[in-house]
Amino acid sequence: MQSSTPLGVYGFRFLDTPGDAFYQLFALGHEVRSGPSYSWDGLQRSDGPLLLLQYTVSGHGFLENGGRVHRIGPGQAFLVDIPSRHRYYASPEGEAWEFYFILLRPYGLETHWKHITERTGPAADIPPDSPVAHLLLDAFHAAARGRITDGYLASSLVYRLVMELLRFSSARRRDKEHWPPAIRTAALRLEADYARLPGMEEIAKEAGMSASHFTRSFHRATGYTPVEYLTKIRIEASFDLLRRSSLPIEEVAKAVGYSGGSYFSRVFREWVGFSPGDFRSGREVTALQHVTFD
Repeated sequence: MQSSTPLGVYGFRFLDTPGDAFYQLFALGHEVRSGPSYSWDGLQRSDGPLLLLQYTVSGHGFLENGGRVHRIGPGQAFLVDIPSRHRYYASPEGEAWEFYFILLRPYGLETHWKHITERTGPAADIPPDSPVAHLLLDAFHAAARGRITDGYLASSLVYRLVMELLRFSSARRRDKEHWPPAIRTAALRLEADYARLPGMEEIAKEAGMSASHFTRSFHRATGYTPVEYLTKIRIEASFDLLRRSSLPIEEVAKAVGYSGGSYFSRVFREWVGFSPGDFRSGREVTALQHVTFD
């Protein structure tokens, strides 16, 4: 992310779009702040309700949130609700803090924002070459050049940024390298032995956990329960057999770990939206070769 762009703060209030149907951009800014005068108390502001993402380009500042103090340096951002119990401020040592920020009205975004902040926490490492950082910079440039001219454009911009934040915040769950070793080992076991697995109790025991603790830990790391993860693997494995072999549905079911075709067909329909037979024939459905679950 470049730091040579002009400084400024741009506010937006559009009357051409109905508030309940569009995402609302409140402000975009690029600032350099220093000294004790730059300090915001999240309970003392009168411009809420708002959602704030503030991304550091150079220098650093601090965020107090949940009883912790986070140092927000280059390539790091914080995400907070306004109003809420937090405070962010420039370095007491006087170092200049350069950052970009975006303020959004929460209407229609509450659930997305909750998912994002639950995954990232109040402070997040966001690489300068990431889509999130690039979109934030592009949005500021658009504002500085007078290109955000109506609520439709503003809503589209907000939607793109929020979708990238969702994708960014969920990426760690897709990357096994970030999973705890016991969960990663269990997931690899599920992937390798999905057709002939023992009960989940044994997998939990191998991971050194009780069944309930294993389920909670697995879900927290991956976004799936162990049973959901196993089902995902089995359904994905069934696609090639359904498309590339002439095995009866009953045999496909057994090949991917199900005891019979009836139960397999019910699970397949729940996950894919139609029956294994319709998937195989392409009848009344798009002739899919593969379906991605995530």
